[in-house]
Amino acid sequence: MKLFVVLGLGQFGFHTAKEIYAGGGDVLAIDADEKRVADAKDLVGQAVCMNATDITALRAVGANKADTAVVALGEDDLEESILACTALADLGVGRIIARASSDVHGRILSRVGATKIVYPEQQMGEELARSILISGVLEQVTLSTGQTVAHILPKAEYTGIPLKEARFRSHFGVAVIGIQRKTQDVDDRGEVQVNLELQQAPGPDEIIGSEDILIVVGDRSQIKQIARKD
Repeated sequence: MKLFVVLGLGQFGFHTAKEIYAGGGDVLAIDADEKRVADAKDLVGQAVCMNATDITALRAVGANKADTAVVALGEDDLEESILACTALADLGVGRIIARASSDVHGRILSRVGATKIVYPEQQMGEELARSILISGVLEQVTLSTGQTVAHILPKAEYTGIPLKEARFRSHFGVAVIGIQRKTQDVDDRGEVQVNLELQQAPGPDEIIGSEDILIVVGDRSQIKQIARKD
Protein backbone atom coordinates (compact mmCIF):
# COMPACT_ATOMS: atom_id res chain seq x y z
CA MET A 1 0.00 0.00 0.00
CA LYS A 2 1.33 3.42 -0.94
CA LEU A 3 2.04 5.88 1.85
CA PHE A 4 0.77 9.46 1.56
CA VAL A 5 1.85 12.19 3.97
CA VAL A 6 -0.43 15.21 4.39
CA LEU A 7 1.03 18.23 6.18
CA GLY A 8 -1.64 20.61 7.45
CA LEU A 9 -5.17 19.62 8.45
CA GLY A 10 -7.20 22.70 7.63
CA GLN A 11 -10.24 22.24 5.38
CA PHE A 12 -8.17 21.44 2.28
CA GLY A 13 -5.71 19.12 4.01
CA PHE A 14 -8.34 17.38 6.14
CA HIS A 15 -10.56 16.48 3.19
CA THR A 16 -7.58 15.51 1.04
CA ALA A 17 -6.29 13.14 3.72
CA LYS A 18 -9.74 11.68 4.39
CA GLU A 19 -10.47 10.99 0.72
CA ILE A 20 -7.06 9.42 0.04
CA TYR A 21 -7.54 7.07 3.00
CA ALA A 22 -11.12 6.26 1.97
CA GLY A 23 -9.79 5.44 -1.50
CA GLY A 24 -7.35 2.86 -0.15
CA GLY A 25 -4.18 4.86 0.46
CA ASP A 26 -2.24 4.73 3.73
CA VAL A 27 -2.23 8.26 5.15
CA LEU A 28 0.07 9.88 7.69
CA ALA A 29 -1.55 13.21 8.61
CA ILE A 30 0.44 15.88 10.45
CA ASP A 31 -0.57 19.16 12.05
CA ALA A 32 0.60 21.27 15.00
CA ASP A 33 -2.99 21.78 16.19
CA GLU A 34 -4.13 19.10 18.65
CA LYS A 35 -7.84 19.51 17.86
CA ARG A 36 -7.30 19.10 14.12
CA VAL A 37 -5.26 15.97 14.74
CA ALA A 38 -7.94 14.58 17.06
CA ASP A 39 -10.63 15.24 14.44
CA ALA A 40 -8.63 13.34 11.80
CA LYS A 41 -7.28 10.42 13.81
CA ASP A 42 -10.18 8.04 13.09
CA LEU A 43 -10.31 8.95 9.40
CA VAL A 44 -6.68 8.30 8.40
CA GLY A 45 -4.05 5.65 9.05
CA GLN A 46 -2.11 7.78 11.54
CA ALA A 47 -2.49 11.37 12.74
CA VAL A 48 0.40 13.07 14.54
CA CYS A 49 0.57 16.41 16.34
CA MET A 50 3.98 17.92 15.58
CA ASN A 51 5.87 20.65 13.77
CA ALA A 52 5.54 19.86 10.06
CA THR A 53 8.83 21.63 9.24
CA ASP A 54 11.06 19.61 11.61
CA ILE A 55 13.01 17.25 9.37
CA THR A 56 14.18 15.10 12.30
CA ALA A 57 10.62 14.66 13.56
CA LEU A 58 9.36 13.96 10.03
CA ARG A 59 11.94 11.21 9.60
CA ALA A 60 11.06 9.77 13.02
CA VAL A 61 7.39 9.29 12.06
CA GLY A 62 8.30 7.76 8.69
CA ALA A 63 7.60 10.66 6.33
CA ASN A 64 10.78 9.80 4.43
CA LYS A 65 9.10 6.55 3.31
CA ALA A 66 6.20 8.35 1.64
CA ASP A 67 5.47 7.88 -2.05
CA THR A 68 3.65 11.23 -2.17
CA ALA A 69 3.44 14.21 0.18
CA VAL A 70 0.77 16.91 0.18
CA VAL A 71 1.74 20.24 1.74
CA ALA A 72 -1.65 21.68 2.65
CA LEU A 73 -0.62 24.43 5.03
CA GLY A 74 -2.88 27.49 4.96
CA GLU A 75 -2.53 30.96 3.50
CA ASP A 76 -1.05 32.32 6.73
CA ASP A 77 1.67 29.65 6.76
CA LEU A 78 3.74 30.74 3.75
CA GLU A 79 7.08 30.29 5.50
CA GLU A 80 6.01 26.97 7.00
CA SER A 81 4.93 25.61 3.63
CA ILE A 82 8.30 26.57 2.13
CA LEU A 83 10.21 24.96 5.00
CA ALA A 84 8.01 21.85 4.81
CA CYS A 85 8.67 21.41 1.08
CA THR A 86 12.40 21.82 1.69
CA ALA A 87 12.35 19.21 4.45
CA LEU A 88 10.40 16.71 2.35
CA ALA A 89 12.75 17.19 -0.60
CA ASP A 90 15.76 16.66 1.69
CA LEU A 91 14.12 13.45 2.94
CA GLY A 92 13.96 12.18 -0.63
CA VAL A 93 10.18 12.23 -1.13
CA GLY A 94 9.81 12.03 -4.90
CA ARG A 95 6.37 13.55 -5.35
CA ILE A 96 5.50 16.70 -3.40
CA ILE A 97 2.18 18.41 -4.11
CA ALA A 98 1.95 21.84 -2.50
CA ARG A 99 -0.90 24.27 -2.00
CA ALA A 100 -0.04 27.86 -2.94
CA SER A 101 -1.91 31.10 -2.33
CA SER A 102 -0.32 33.10 -5.17
CA ASP A 103 1.84 32.71 -8.27
CA VAL A 104 4.90 34.00 -6.41
CA HIS A 105 4.29 31.55 -3.57
CA GLY A 106 3.91 28.74 -6.10
CA ARG A 107 7.18 29.58 -7.86
CA ILE A 108 9.05 29.58 -4.56
CA LEU A 109 7.57 26.21 -3.59
CA SER A 110 8.65 24.77 -6.95
CA ARG A 111 12.21 25.97 -6.40
CA VAL A 112 12.47 24.32 -2.98
CA GLY A 113 11.22 20.90 -4.04
CA ALA A 114 7.49 20.88 -4.85
CA THR A 115 6.81 18.85 -8.00
CA LYS A 116 3.23 20.08 -8.45
CA ILE A 117 1.51 23.28 -7.33
CA VAL A 118 -2.24 23.55 -6.74
CA TYR A 119 -4.34 26.67 -6.20
CA PRO A 120 -7.61 25.38 -4.61
CA GLU A 121 -9.31 28.75 -4.12
CA GLN A 122 -8.44 29.93 -7.63
CA GLN A 123 -9.60 26.67 -9.22
CA MET A 124 -12.87 26.63 -7.28
CA GLY A 125 -13.54 30.25 -8.24
CA GLU A 126 -12.89 29.55 -11.92
CA GLU A 127 -15.21 26.52 -11.96
CA LEU A 128 -17.95 28.49 -10.18
CA ALA A 129 -17.61 31.37 -12.64
CA ARG A 130 -17.90 29.02 -15.62
CA SER A 131 -21.04 27.43 -14.18
CA ILE A 132 -22.59 30.84 -13.55
CA LEU A 133 -21.82 32.05 -17.07
CA ILE A 134 -23.37 28.93 -18.61
CA SER A 135 -26.74 28.89 -16.88
CA GLY A 136 -27.75 25.48 -18.23
CA VAL A 137 -24.69 23.82 -16.70
CA LEU A 138 -25.53 22.45 -13.25
CA GLU A 139 -22.13 21.00 -12.40
CA GLN A 140 -18.82 20.53 -14.18
CA VAL A 141 -15.24 19.42 -13.73
CA THR A 142 -12.25 19.89 -16.02
CA LEU A 143 -10.15 16.79 -16.75
CA SER A 144 -6.37 16.75 -17.10
CA THR A 145 -6.90 16.27 -20.86
CA GLY A 146 -8.57 19.68 -21.05
CA GLN A 147 -12.01 18.21 -21.67
CA THR A 148 -14.96 18.95 -19.40
CA VAL A 149 -17.45 16.58 -17.79
CA ALA A 150 -20.69 18.45 -17.11
CA HIS A 151 -24.29 17.94 -15.99
CA ILE A 152 -26.46 20.09 -18.26
CA LEU A 153 -30.06 20.91 -19.05
CA PRO A 154 -30.38 20.58 -22.86
CA LYS A 155 -31.87 23.31 -25.03
CA ALA A 156 -35.56 22.88 -25.85
CA GLU A 157 -34.77 22.10 -29.50
CA TYR A 158 -33.07 18.88 -28.39
CA THR A 159 -35.91 17.56 -26.23
CA GLY A 160 -38.51 15.10 -27.46
CA ILE A 161 -36.11 13.58 -30.00
CA PRO A 162 -33.73 10.59 -29.82
CA LEU A 163 -30.06 11.15 -29.09
CA LYS A 164 -29.05 10.12 -32.60
CA GLU A 165 -31.11 12.97 -34.08
CA ALA A 166 -29.57 15.54 -31.73
CA ARG A 167 -26.16 14.76 -33.32
CA PHE A 168 -24.23 16.04 -30.31
CA ARG A 169 -21.13 14.04 -31.20
CA SER A 170 -21.01 14.73 -34.94
CA HIS A 171 -21.93 18.43 -34.71
CA PHE A 172 -20.26 19.43 -31.44
CA GLY A 173 -17.86 16.64 -30.51
CA VAL A 174 -19.83 16.14 -27.28
CA ALA A 175 -20.60 12.64 -25.98
CA VAL A 176 -23.57 11.86 -23.73
CA ILE A 177 -22.37 9.32 -21.15
CA GLY A 178 -25.43 9.34 -18.92
CA ILE A 179 -28.91 10.72 -18.32
CA GLN A 180 -30.41 11.61 -14.95
CA ARG A 181 -34.18 11.40 -15.10
CA LYS A 182 -36.93 12.09 -12.58
CA THR A 183 -39.29 9.23 -11.78
CA GLN A 184 -42.34 9.18 -9.55
CA ASP A 185 -43.54 6.48 -7.17
CA VAL A 186 -46.46 6.34 -4.77
CA ASP A 187 -45.53 5.22 -1.26
CA ASP A 188 -47.64 3.22 1.21
CA ARG A 189 -49.32 6.40 2.44
CA GLY A 190 -50.39 7.36 -1.06
CA GLU A 191 -47.88 10.19 -1.29
CA VAL A 192 -45.95 10.81 -4.50
CA GLN A 193 -42.19 10.39 -4.15
CA VAL A 194 -39.90 11.93 -6.77
CA ASN A 195 -36.64 10.07 -7.41
CA LEU A 196 -33.66 10.78 -9.65
CA GLU A 197 -32.47 7.75 -11.61
CA LEU A 198 -29.22 7.49 -13.56
CA GLN A 199 -29.12 5.78 -16.93
CA GLN A 200 -25.55 5.05 -17.95
CA ALA A 201 -24.40 4.88 -21.58
CA PRO A 202 -27.82 5.65 -23.11
CA GLY A 203 -28.46 4.22 -26.57
CA PRO A 204 -28.93 6.28 -29.75
CA ASP A 205 -32.71 5.76 -29.69
CA GLU A 206 -33.11 7.15 -26.17
CA ILE A 207 -35.58 10.06 -26.19
CA ILE A 208 -34.34 13.24 -24.48
CA GLY A 209 -36.93 14.45 -21.97
CA SER A 210 -37.61 18.10 -21.20
CA GLU A 211 -36.51 17.64 -17.57
CA ASP A 212 -33.60 15.29 -18.26
CA ILE A 213 -30.13 16.15 -17.00
CA LEU A 214 -27.51 15.06 -19.52
CA ILE A 215 -24.05 14.02 -18.36
CA VAL A 216 -21.72 14.99 -21.19
CA VAL A 217 -18.01 15.04 -22.05
CA GLY A 218 -16.44 17.47 -24.49
CA ASP A 219 -14.97 20.89 -25.06
CA ARG A 220 -16.44 23.50 -22.70
CA SER A 221 -17.26 25.94 -25.51
CA GLN A 222 -19.15 23.23 -27.41
CA ILE A 223 -21.05 22.08 -24.33
CA LYS A 224 -22.20 25.68 -23.98
CA GLN A 225 -23.81 25.43 -27.42
CA ILE A 226 -26.19 22.65 -26.37
CA ALA A 227 -26.94 23.76 -22.79
CA ARG A 228 -30.16 25.57 -21.98
CA LYS A 229 -29.89 29.29 -21.23
CA ASP A 230 -32.48 29.89 -18.52
